[in-house]
Amino acid sequence: MRKFEDLNHYEIFEIPVNASNFEIRQAYREALSIYGVDSAISYSFFTEEEREDILGRVEEAFSTLIDENRRGQYDKTLVDEKKIDPSALKKKRQKVPTPIFSFRGPDGKAISKTIKNGIKEEDLKKTVDEILLKDMISGNDLKMLRKAVGITIQDLFEGTRISVSSLEAIENDNLDALPSTVYLRNFLKTYAELFKVDPEKIIDRYIKNLDHIRGAS
Repeated sequence: MRKFEDLNHYEIFEIPVNASNFEIRQAYREALSIYGVDSAISYSFFTEEEREDILGRVEEAFSTLIDENRRGQYDKTLVDEKKIDPSALKKKRQKVPTPIFSFRGPDGKAISKTIKNGIKEEDLKKTVDEILLKDMISGNDLKMLRKAVGITIQDLFEGTRISVSSLEAIENDNLDALPSTVYLRNFLKTYAELFKVDPEKIIDRYIKNLDHIRGAS
């Protein structure tokens, strides 16, 4: 799990190097919703100095990637430093995606609402209580919550806007594939709140488990 300051512009936004301008703008808005002045999340987890530093990097990443000339020079630098595969830049950029919260299920309801209704209908108290008895919470514990209501990784992606790769890394305690700490904390908070579990306990105990895994390796 890499530190935020070590991430390149694409990694900050968690977008591919061939991302479209639409994807860049969307990722930028999402970053501001997490770290912006009005975000309760940023004030919960970061000092004012840390938040300003993160926002500064977010703004720099956006202003670079949204400008075609600056982006071209930046990509060249990343290739020269062997930080990205040049072949990835040659891939056709993805088509503009459908905004996630406009996705509809078979009943016509937004998928995020369908997920929440499904969670509401299930009695998760026993599963939640079992998980919160633990001093350390693993990705498998989170997976158990998801499976208790029959929600797939893809469903979770559509309902939370957390990428499938990040969700899989979280559920599998994959240290090498986990997002940076600032994103991980927010993703865990989103995951916990969706399943009506205390986010602070999930975050603290999940990270404690990661530290334990690192220490054992």
